Amino acid sequence: MATEAEIIAEIEELGRLTEDQELALYNLTLKQDELGRQSTSMLLEKVLEDPLLKPLIDRELVTYEVFNHGGAHEIAGLYVTLKGIRYSIMFADEIAPRRPLNPAGAPWEECGPLL
Repeated sequence: MATEAEIIAEIEELGRLTEDQELALYNLTLKQDELGRQSTSMLLEKVLEDPLLKPLIDRELVTYEVFNHGGAHEIAGLYVTLKGIRYSIMFADEIAPRRPLNPAGAPWEECGPLL
């Protein structure tokens, strides 16, 4: 499991994820947390070719498990790793406001500032 110091060192070396990548990671993290470690399913070919997900997988922030081995449509179950969860927590204050909806499901403008 990556510590906060290890994640910061990686960021210094490779830079932060793009805003879209951070948002995707954050959304996957929230979904996984809410549903109790359930995966997000996608076609394997889409996962392997997706420029948004590839860096998340390469940096071990997201991993996947393949189902239907050898079938015509292999399915990848995406899981956010503990490192990915920690990354999301470290930058949650910056990432959350970029989401179109707040955690309650309402547009940010309707609820005003959180505090």
